[in-house]
Order: sequence, then structure tokens, then C-alpha cells
Amino acid sequence: MTESIIRNQWMTIGTDDKKINFKTKSRVKTGAKGIGRFALDKLGRSSIMVTKTLESESLVWDVDWNQFENTGAVISDIKATLQIGNSDFWGEIIEMQNFTGLKKPIIDYWKEEKGTLISIDNLKDTWDEKATQSLFSNLEILLPPLETNIFQVFLFSTLDPDSYGKVVPTSCDDYDYKITTAVGEDQSVKIQVFRNELNFGNLKRIGFFEKSKLNQAQYDLAVFEKGIFEMSTTLETLIAGFKDIDINNNLSKIGAFSFSFYFMKRGGGQEKDEEITKYPYKSVNYSNRTNWLDKFGGIKIFRDNFRVRPYGETKSSSFDWLDLGKRALSNPTVTRPGYRVRPQQVYGIVNISRIDNINFEDKSSREGLQENDAFSLFKEILKSIIEIFENDRNQIMMTLKKIYDDANKKRKAQEEAEQIIKNKTNANTALQTPIEVSAEKETLITAIQAYKDDIEELQDEQKILRVLASAGLIVTSFAHEFRNHTDSILPRTDELKDVLLQVIDIEKLKQLPDFFDPYVMLSDMRKQDERLKSWLDFSISSVRKDKRTRRTINMVTYIEGLEKIWSSLLSRRNIKLTIDKWKFIEVNFKGHEIDLDGIFNNLITNSVDPYKRPDAGDVREIKLSFDFNPQEPNGISVIYQDYGPGLLAEISDPNKIFQPFFTTKRDDKTGEKIGTGLGMWIVKSTIDEYSGDVEILQSRPSFKVKIILPHNL
Repeated sequence: MTESIIRNQWMTIGTDDKKINFKTKSRVKTGAKGIGRFALDKLGRSSIMVTKTLESESLVWDVDWNQFENTGAVISDIKATLQIGNSDFWGEIIEMQNFTGLKKPIIDYWKEEKGTLISIDNLKDTWDEKATQSLFSNLEILLPPLETNIFQVFLFSTLDPDSYGKVVPTSCDDYDYKITTAVGEDQSVKIQVFRNELNFGNLKRIGFFEKSKLNQAQYDLAVFEKGIFEMSTTLETLIAGFKDIDINNNLSKIGAFSFSFYFMKRGGGQEKDEEITKYPYKSVNYSNRTNWLDKFGGIKIFRDNFRVRPYGETKSSSFDWLDLGKRALSNPTVTRPGYRVRPQQVYGIVNISRIDNINFEDKSSREGLQENDAFSLFKEILKSIIEIFENDRNQIMMTLKKIYDDANKKRKAQEEAEQIIKNKTNANTALQTPIEVSAEKETLITAIQAYKDDIEELQDEQKILRVLASAGLIVTSFAHEFRNHTDSILPRTDELKDVLLQVIDIEKLKQLPDFFDPYVMLSDMRKQDERLKSWLDFSISSVRKDKRTRRTINMVTYIEGLEKIWSSLLSRRNIKLTIDKWKFIEVNFKGHEIDLDGIFNNLITNSVDPYKRPDAGDVREIKLSFDFNPQEPNGISVIYQDYGPGLLAEISDPNKIFQPFFTTKRDDKTGEKIGTGLGMWIVKSTIDEYSGDVEILQSRPSFKVKIILPHNL
């Protein structure tokens, strides 16, 4: 540092110099609050700093921090001394070398006669072996990873000169998945996905590539053999589901950055023999991996190669700052659709720069970044990148499970078990001689029968949960309707009282304008009540008890009721509902009415939101066309179509909408996902349960699907 910098910046509290002059010839400065130097006072009671530039003489700055302890002392009373040209810089380094008694000369690390030396004396803490080891470990965590490190840190101890030395940055080579992401200044995104979890040879031997139904290029044999696949996109595409101008403004505040994400499954369950047979994992030392994750795990932020704490700090509340744990509560099981990773299984490095991301401002405490809209959106971008890994691993593991189940004749075993139950039942009915079976077979028969009973109970419970989820989706979709009405309903009686007190006779009433006429106000309130009643009736009818009973349903009658309810509700959004019915009088469907509600209510609800988008056209219509072929086993055919803008262009695979928790609905400001992602999953799972079929015929513009349902003559 120069004399001017020491006097005007180093000794000025709270200076904003680093905000203005944030870059030197070689690096971007860190820190911006002007208080970091007071860490010297935290460590010792006095400090001496020797500093030199190539052009200037050596400067010696000396301060006694004990001055702060004087009674009544104010900051202006605290003085430091500054001596110019009173020190030999090389001599100071050699003296420090001699004092420490270290074998490797410190002077070897100085190439030119410039730099800064700080001596902290009269230490306030006891620096024993335990404290020194703790410091060394913390320096490992604070350093940027090897691939981005631009400086070196050494720790030497006079108590034990041979025990420490260079602090080596951490590296992560033992991973199951690795994703590297580079976001450019133009918001282009380049992503590389490295697979390292499964043994490629074993995948070939079990016939994964022949039996898999995964038809995307990333699941080809050549891609697996290479171990990596790449994709290019943009931030706007990565965060699909918002078009609001506020979101786009926040997106423009996101500058260039990089993100390296690692997934490492821990031991405890997944390494069992059955699991290894089902999923050809590579051999892993889970003990070493667990210890490494316990020390270095978590997703950390580095700004200009300096750690931004406390993000990813182990054993702290900010360890899971992306809320991965909350996401994983929905489904941490990789063999079920919608898998979400646990935070204890990941390690990540986010690299940002003060230059490219000026909207990420420090908190006043210097512990983390301010939670503004831009940073909230940034977190959603990181989670969208993590979803690429989750979806890829999810699809592979579900496919492996299916291949394993088919190879082990699971379905055949179930059929044989049912036959055992049938034989035993027939023998009892015909009063035949009891079959001598072992205790194990008796236990097996009892367990299987109980298992079947449990499944039926769970299926009934699932039907109720479906309709409750559907009702929740509908209420959420039209929530602003209720909010608007609440604002006008609560104060209306008081307003009416105030007006009526002013109206004494009919003549005076006639003199009032319409907006003061209580009868006009009552008329408006009645219209609001009617709208509110229609919504309440709809919500209540969705969970009516008779809808939870399996029975024969006249589809013509059902469709007429659906049309009656939805026509009035959609008309408020200026959306027309058209239903083309068949010409015959009666077609029967045997099942639960709540299942039909789950199909059609969710389809209609998901069609309403796209009409709010700026790319929605002028045609505001939803159309259902029904047909019936008694010769076909699944004879009820439904063509559902809306004339909105269709699925977002960012959704490359339309069938992803059927995955649980897949949603493109986001908060207008933060970009955070707010949709449940269950609506279309409910549609498909319900149709699958009845052995029906659903096919997307058109995804954009407009949305069109074909549904096949069984009939009961």
C-alpha cells in the first residue's frame, strides 16, 4: 500500500473505496464495508504492518489496540503511527524467517520487493496445538477449489515447524455425478453432466440399452460409454414458467457465473447385496466418502475466489441455504417419479464476481448476501441446474428397477401366490382334506392376503387424496378471486350503515348518485355473493361422500353436471366451455366419480392459467369432444383441447408434465416455483389405474390430448 492508501482508506472506517475502486491490476478486491481491519484487534493487543509497492519506500504502520480500553475513549482518540522509509522490506522477511526457525525459507515465495507483512502481538487467545490444527482445517474449507485457485496459503507453527505448511485446497474426485455449468454474460448456459455411479460393463450385460424405453439421446449407449453428455441453453429456458416483466428484469440482473455440483450417495442401505444386484454401482469406500462430506459437504459460494460465508457451512443453519432438504421431503426415493436429492449428499462450488454480479450485495454484518429478488431468482436457477441431475438419475434408476423386477419374474411370483390363496380357499369351501403345508407357507399366505388388503385400503385413501389435491389446485388457481371478494365483503355492512343513516326518506334517496344508493350497493353485493356461492358449492361438491363410492356412472349425466358447474366459473374469465356429446342416451363408466373429477377438473384448471400469458391468442375456448365405440374394450374416447398458447416452448419433452411435482408456475418477483406440480400427474395416474390411455396430440400452440377410458355396458 502507498502512504495515501493507508491514510485515506486503511485508516478510514466504513470507506466505500472498494465499491468504487474495486479492481487492481491483477485481481478484484474483496470486502466493501471498511471494517475488516478490526479483525487485528480481535486477535491481539497490538499490530505492526510493513508494506511496500514497487515504486514506493517501505512503510511501517503501528497501533496499540489497548487504546480502545481507555475509559471514555472515542474513535477519534485512537492514534496509530506511520513511519516512511524506516524499514528494509527484505530484511523484515529474513528476520521473520529467523524468528520462526522454519526450515523452508519464506523469502523464496517473494519474487519482487513488494507486499504486506502484518505482525499481531500480545495475542488474546491461547494458540495451542488444538487451536492451530483447527485453524489449519478451517483454512482448507475457506480456500477456493483447485480448479479456480489463484493464490496460495501457508500456515507455519513455531511450536511444531514440521507439522503444517502449504494449505492444499480440497478437490472432489470420488463422486457419482458431477455437473459443471458456465453462464456467460449473454446469459447463455453450457452444462456438462458426468456420470460415474454405475458400471458401464454391467449395464451392457443386463441389457439396459436394449430394454430401456428411454429414447432421449443422453441415454444412448455411446453417451454412457463416454461418461458425459453436454447441453446448451439459456437462463430464460432454464427457468421455464414465467413471462412477467418483473421476472425478466430480475433475470437481467443475473451476470456470468459458474457452478460445479457433485452428488455422492452415502453408505447405509444402498450398498446392500440386493441393491448392488439391482443397480450396478461402482465400488465406493463409503466411510471415506462420509468423512469427506461431513467436513467439506454443502454448496458454497466464492466471490472473486474468496469464500462468502456462511453458505454451505457444515453444522450451521445456512448449510442448506437452497432448501434442498425441504424439496427432498416430497420424494427422496430415486426409484419413484419426482426424486429430489438430500442436502447431506451434495457438494458444490458457486463462483461469482463482484464485476458481473453487482446486484449481490453484502449484508451489513458481512455474513452472507442480501436476500433481494435477484438473489432469490439466482437460487431458483441453481435448483433448476440440480434438477437436471435429479431427472437424469431418476429415469435411469427407475428403468433399472423395472428391468430387475421383470428379470426376477415378480409378476409371475405374485400370480403364483394368488393361486396358492385360491387353492386354499377352494379346499376349505369344498370341505376337502386340509393340505399339509409348512409353517412358512402358512405365514406366506397370511402375509400376502394382508398385503393385498393393505393395498386396497391405500388405493381408497389415494383416491381421496387425489380429489383433495385437485380441490386445492383449483382454489389456488382462482385464489385471487377470493381475495378480491374478501376485501369488499368485510367492510360492506359498515359502509351500508353509514349510508342508510344519511337516507331518511325516499326523496333524499333519489337525490343520491348511484354509487351512494344503498339499493345499488345491495345489488352489487348480491352478485358478489352469487359468485362466491358458486365457488363454495363447487369446492364442497368435489369431496361429496357419494363421489368416493365405486358405482356405475352415467357419463352423459356426469358430463352435463361438469358443463353446468364449469361454464359459469369460466365465464368470469371470459372463457367459453364447449362440450360435444355423443348422440346416444346412456354410456356407463364403472368407477369413482372423484376419479373423473380428478381428470377433467385438473385438465380445465391447467388450461386457465396460460390464458394470462402475453402470447395467448384471442380465442378463449376449452372444448371437450366425446365418442363411444362399444366394440372396443376401452370404448370411451375423449378429445380435450384448449385454444390458449399451449405448453411453454422451453418444455422440450411434453410428457414431462405428467411427472409429479413438475411445474412451470412461478412467483412473479422471485421466480420461485409456486405450483404443486400434481395436477397432470393426477390425470395420468388416474387413467393408468383404470387401464386407460392418455396421449398428447398437440403441445403448442393450443393444447390437445386424447383420453381413452373403459366402459361398462
